[in-house]
Amino acid sequence: MPYLGRACRSFISKSLILVYTNSKHENSTERRMVDEKIGLLSLQLLLDDLDQLEDQQKGKQIAGKHTDLEVAIQLMKEDISVTQTSFQDAILALSTNTAVATDQNVLASIREDETLAEQDHRYALALSNGEIDGYEKSVSPESTLLDHNEDTVSVVISDLISRIAISEDAPIGEGSSRSSHPTQTPNRTKKCISYLEEFHDSMFASSCGHEFCLDCVRQMFLGAIKDKELYPPRCCGEVIPPRIALRVLQYRELSAFSERAIEWTAKDRLYYAEATCSKFIPPFTIKDEIGICPSCGQSTHLTCRSFAHPGVDCPMDNALHDILQIAEDENWKRCFHCRTMVELQHGCNHITCRCGREFCYICGRVWKTCDCPLWHEERLTNMANQAINEELPLDANAGQRQNAFDQMVEGLRRHEE
Repeated sequence: MPYLGRACRSFISKSLILVYTNSKHENSTERRMVDEKIGLLSLQLLLDDLDQLEDQQKGKQIAGKHTDLEVAIQLMKEDISVTQTSFQDAILALSTNTAVATDQNVLASIREDETLAEQDHRYALALSNGEIDGYEKSVSPESTLLDHNEDTVSVVISDLISRIAISEDAPIGEGSSRSSHPTQTPNRTKKCISYLEEFHDSMFASSCGHEFCLDCVRQMFLGAIKDKELYPPRCCGEVIPPRIALRVLQYRELSAFSERAIEWTAKDRLYYAEATCSKFIPPFTIKDEIGICPSCGQSTHLTCRSFAHPGVDCPMDNALHDILQIAEDENWKRCFHCRTMVELQHGCNHITCRCGREFCYICGRVWKTCDCPLWHEERLTNMANQAINEELPLDANAGQRQNAFDQMVEGLRRHEE
């Protein structure tokens, strides 16, 4: 899976990813908080799917060796873990932002009360000293103090948001994933290369320099799910990191994109043979050239792309046909049950296969269901001679050997009957 491997590795590269997934008409902190929590939940669900997929791979590979899929899964899990931390930081910062914004009126009111109390104290001192005519209020609590307080709160809020914002200007690969620069001002707009319209929302900058609104990026990933020619999503030949999908796709869409990534990158794609189903069968579900459909649970033979046919030779298996030709030339036979090849060198035609089934070596049918002779005379003679050579002394005469031979042949016939 060449692209899947590169895609997962790009997950941990320094690529551009946007912090917010707001709609075009809603930029409130509360909306941002909801988006971050939904994103965090989607990541956890994706991790659960990866854990389940990883469990399915256990025991299918030689100890100490890992398949491309296992390596890809591990890289995806590591990067999702990093992204989860980013979401959690964003949620914390937004929570602090909300708290500051909520409490600013209370803080301003307390400061105003303190200022008024201080002014009353000064006024009382001036009155007692007979200086009331020359006394003027030095501070206007309803204007200067509140304005100063609001400016301070705005600076704090701006700083908090800047700590969790990702630079929207730097192309993929520049700098770290977090930006030290303040966020864009609400009035700043950028032109989407696809819509050719100006947007206030966060934009995605591809490595080729073109910028897209988040809706266009989402449509590119959705298009890749439906059409192989659009996979992987790209601009000017530069692949858009799959990591961006975590921000623009919903959970079900993410799952569909992951499934398509495995399908589009498979070297030898297998689909269930039933036309009403025709679902893709992932490579990790194929064993002994038999694939199990993840949708209906039925089997398809990898070689001929037809329904699985256990016990029946596949007409498309050229290697098997070559072996069968050799077996015919050498007079080998196959077990009718397990299809194991058997070579009879000596003994009778009654064969007991390693699977436990008994069959006739001449016709291959179940034992005692045919009229074939029990023995091939040449094999019977060879086996009898071998037996008496082991039993008789070397100086036995011809008469003794013939008598022993006749008895051995009769015994072998009775034994099998």
